[in-house]
Amino acid sequence: MPITTVSCIGLPDCLQLSNGDVDLIVTTKVGPRILHYGPTGGQNHLAHFPDSSVKTALGTWKPYGGHRLWVWPEVFPATYAPDNDPIEHTTHGDLSILLRRPIDGASIEKQIRITLAPSGSKVSLEHTITSHNLWPVDIALWAITIVRSGIAIVPRVPFQSHDEYAPVTQPLALCAFTDLQDPRFTLGPKYILLRADPARPNAQKFGLRNKEGWAAHLLGDTLFVKRFSHENRADYPDYGVNTEVYVEGAFQEIELLGPRRTVWPGESLTLSEEWRLFQGIKVDQGTPGQPAINMDQLDQAITPAIRSLF
Repeated sequence: MPITTVSCIGLPDCLQLSNGDVDLIVTTKVGPRILHYGPTGGQNHLAHFPDSSVKTALGTWKPYGGHRLWVWPEVFPATYAPDNDPIEHTTHGDLSILLRRPIDGASIEKQIRITLAPSGSKVSLEHTITSHNLWPVDIALWAITIVRSGIAIVPRVPFQSHDEYAPVTQPLALCAFTDLQDPRFTLGPKYILLRADPARPNAQKFGLRNKEGWAAHLLGDTLFVKRFSHENRADYPDYGVNTEVYVEGAFQEIELLGPRRTVWPGESLTLSEEWRLFQGIKVDQGTPGQPAINMDQLDQAITPAIRSLF
């Protein structure tokens, strides 16, 4: 289907890509941002927060919602360099588009190349940042997806007993405000889950060295899966993690980090991921007041979908 022009979250001149199975909407007025990803004519899996904002010395930064590209480390105000102006875009046929923001207030150029498969739910994303600083900087790509309130699922390294394998297998990174006793967390031998709960406005966050190459988000009976590569020898940010999950009330982010590098003026970093949707995932998810979830049932429900990606 040809790319069409639509409005989304009050922004005109957005572009919609569709293959008849899923729709994807990007904005050309700010960003780069992906604002919509969901079944054709169905529910958007991404969330919007158009009224949120952060005032910085570089101007007002707004999350808007959906998927965005940031630069690690999180330092103020550089990370929050505003991206509220129109961006450049180039279409490639009916199912691919390149979004590009010229140099921002932190001397970083950002672009996302988005390609929708001819059928099915697969979306390929290639994120690129180019440093235009006058000196080398230690940075990493940081691809952040704001999703609707649901359950984030991050896989652990496959379980083995102490007798089978005793060494440490992966880092877990915690923030000063992280409380592992918070009922939004579910910790298991195969997965770490973090649920969004609008009734709990305090923030929670964790990071994991995710060697399995995927992270997911369960919204009702729809599973949104992000697939990516893991580099065994890479130096990842935040004590060595490549996947982070953040919640604050209804606000929920699933974040992918690339390896940290020393980038010289004019050099670039690239980070790729793939998205897919799986519907009909039946799991007893409890309620916000009683958020317990049966991990065995969850594992049985999502394993066929995850295996189909590898």
